[in-house]
Amino acid sequence: MVSELQKRAMRFLEDKNPVIVSNRGPVEFFKENDETVMKRGAGGLVSTLLPLVERFSGVWISSAMTVEDARVASRYPENRVPLPEDDPRFTVSFVIVDRERYESYYSIISNPLLWFVQHYMWNTPYDPQIDDKVYRAWEDGYVHVNKKFGDKVISEIERNEKDSLIMLQDYHLYLCPFFIKKEIGDVFLSHFIHIPWPQRDYFNILPERMRADIIGGLLSNTILGFHIERYCANFFECCEDLGYEVDRDRGIVRNGDEKTLVKSYPISVDPESMERTVSSPTFMEKDEFVRKLKGNMFLIYRTDRADLSKNIIRGFRAYELFLRDHPEFHGKVKFLATGKPTRQQIREYRNYSEDVKDTVDEINEKYGTDEWKPIEYIYRADYELVAAAFKNYDCLIVNPIADGMNIVPKEAAIINREDGTLILSERAGCYDELAEHVIGVNPFDIKETADAIYSAMKMSPGKRKKLSEGLKSRVLKRTIYHWINEQFDDFEDLWES
Repeated sequence: MVSELQKRAMRFLEDKNPVIVSNRGPVEFFKENDETVMKRGAGGLVSTLLPLVERFSGVWISSAMTVEDARVASRYPENRVPLPEDDPRFTVSFVIVDRERYESYYSIISNPLLWFVQHYMWNTPYDPQIDDKVYRAWEDGYVHVNKKFGDKVISEIERNEKDSLIMLQDYHLYLCPFFIKKEIGDVFLSHFIHIPWPQRDYFNILPERMRADIIGGLLSNTILGFHIERYCANFFECCEDLGYEVDRDRGIVRNGDEKTLVKSYPISVDPESMERTVSSPTFMEKDEFVRKLKGNMFLIYRTDRADLSKNIIRGFRAYELFLRDHPEFHGKVKFLATGKPTRQQIREYRNYSEDVKDTVDEINEKYGTDEWKPIEYIYRADYELVAAAFKNYDCLIVNPIADGMNIVPKEAAIINREDGTLILSERAGCYDELAEHVIGVNPFDIKETADAIYSAMKMSPGKRKKLSEGLKSRVLKRTIYHWINEQFDDFEDLWES
């Protein structure tokens, strides 16, 4: 069933050619048993934007992430793959660069340099060490790949008679708008940043040359979106440091005769999609597994990519402190954690994944018995299992060091059926929106987080229900279609001006 918000988005796009631009695309191709297999991307961005792209035969520009992506793309002119191949509804236009340049762009500059700066993760007495290797990676990798993306966008604009609506996504493509604007001039560009924008002092870790190129690239957009107001304010400060004129009241940054609207658009979730997930046969199997694992115990749950920003180890250490201080709960509580590896080609991520596993083993060995395992850690990607855990948890822990938004609390609130309580980091982007209905914690404070676990376990049924229902109500008031339509409303205003 198509909602009124979805119809509204469709109406806006009727006379436009939507072009989504992101490093990771809506599909990836793999080789399995000598056959090419296509896997659709997960996450709210694909779920929201892909139906719009399909409806208007739009284009999604993305990197060829796998060898098979590149092989499939090579079969088509200009690496433009019509999908589905037997009945095309949209096109994935792949950007292909040689592997060494891509690794410089992705594994040295995008991750970890930019990601670590924007999540306040560098151990600054030691890292980052911005040496000639980093500068080469910037020029030969990040600048080069952004230019290739710009060229691809320009070719898509020129091949379509409709006005192209260019929607760039995230930190991999900070320079891309500059290259597009340089060639085309009068073009409407939007760019949404899905991660935090840091305070000026931390952003200044980057060399001035890189900072100037990044800000200049982003100010080539007509509209620049962040999740929350705090990130907009931080961005304004960084612009002022580089001499740009900022009008905070109107949310405008001026770059000569050009101006960019900088605004917050908090992202949310698609409740209908999640309700479909919990009615699938695969979900039913995973639900039974989680319920058996839980038994009569109080179920604590967390789910994360094994990213340093997610603060997984401190979450386990808080649980360890809780077990030390409250032995009366031994055998009566289970901590289920699901996760998946990420960016394993980067040393810091490989080391962190191992440290997480070692921490789990240490706590289980210290407090476990033949009858009771304090932590169950399942290290694989399995969204139906995640959804089953969302349904059954009594306490959810989301304690990132920093996050652009983090939609886990919003997804969980929709699915949970146990009046589950949320322990939420005050540094998650969603905290300000949800604070009234959660137990807030400083993510660095293990003692406070341990005390929060105890509070969640001792909370009265009435208070649990009030918090849980308040959280769900808050999430349902703003879905992912509000997020996209708020952007489209501003696009329309500026398009006509």
